[in-house]
Amino acid sequence: MQLKIGVLLPRSEMFPTLAMDFLNGLKLVINSGMPQEIDPVLLVEGIGNAVDESLLKTAEKLILQEDVAVTLAFCGNNQLIEFVSIFNNYKKPLIHIDLGGSVLKDDEQSPYVLHHTLNIWQSAYASGRYAAQNFGKKGVVISSIYDGGYHMAATFNEGFESEGGKVDHFYVAPMDYKSESFETMVEGIKDASPEVIFAIFSYKEGQKVFDVIARSDFNGKIPVLTIPLMTDESFNKRDHQVENVLSVANWSFDEENENMQEFIENYSNAYENNPNIIALMGYEIGLTLLHCVSSDGKVPSKLEEALKNKKINSPRGTLVYNERNESEIDSFKVRKFEYNKTVYHNNVIDSLDASFSATLYETFKDLPNVGWQNPYICT
Repeated sequence: MQLKIGVLLPRSEMFPTLAMDFLNGLKLVINSGMPQEIDPVLLVEGIGNAVDESLLKTAEKLILQEDVAVTLAFCGNNQLIEFVSIFNNYKKPLIHIDLGGSVLKDDEQSPYVLHHTLNIWQSAYASGRYAAQNFGKKGVVISSIYDGGYHMAATFNEGFESEGGKVDHFYVAPMDYKSESFETMVEGIKDASPEVIFAIFSYKEGQKVFDVIARSDFNGKIPVLTIPLMTDESFNKRDHQVENVLSVANWSFDEENENMQEFIENYSNAYENNPNIIALMGYEIGLTLLHCVSSDGKVPSKLEEALKNKKINSPRGTLVYNERNESEIDSFKVRKFEYNKTVYHNNVIDSLDASFSATLYETFKDLPNVGWQNPYICT
């Protein structure tokens, strides 16, 4: 019997092979893990930058014309209320996928909708707590105008203050980072004399900031905590000469964990390439679907009920869907960003209990969604 799965995927400059990476991770699970009598069929639709009404129209087309059993959609939060409303009205299941730079709000919840994220904003809060506990109470936050439009700065600041820290200086880079020297950023850090720096950059701008910090007088002397995208191995290909850089995330491809190492080996054997975080998310969506699909090839409309109290063994750890139906991992990993002759690694040096994450939604419920329209931050 056929199991029709609708898949809506955006274009991406940061991850130019996003669609293929996601599908590779997804297929690695569903092609081998589904019961033999079930034939999973993927109906894939491109949704551009996932910022306009074509996203909504394409989703309705899959529901009404293709009669898909479940829809997977990689899209951001700015259209999420309207998007969720469609699946509420039709009583059809949706798995919304996003890296997790913005806090989910009450009206984005639904028993028909799961939110699969990498919990980036929660990890920023954990970074703030860790920084104040381990490095000092005086901080500086530096950010791109792009990444800064999401919720990581606010959640880091709250976590830092919760442990007695205070951010004395904020720097936001101009939109045209290519012609920016970042001298103002460096001077601001020197004047503030912080005990820790929190950096919110990604992709090419993050690489440029690393190069600037590497040439500064404080390189290696002041610890730099970053968002995990800034230290992503898939596009940091050369040695930036930057020292004492850490990040907090709920994954590490360098972790000596059986599930992670098995995933990397199986993925590499299947596709002759190492997985990135997009492939990892596709793989986890596959694992989630295996826990939802019944023996007769049906997916329950209310995904919330199908996954209640279920624990999924993921490469990242134990994965559950919490009371907001957002994916959640049991721990955050403190990772040191280190170059080893030819490649960068995010080596795990500490582990943090993530159980506090469930209490954070209420704290940040009034944060406005003022970021860019695209899903964080990949398009």
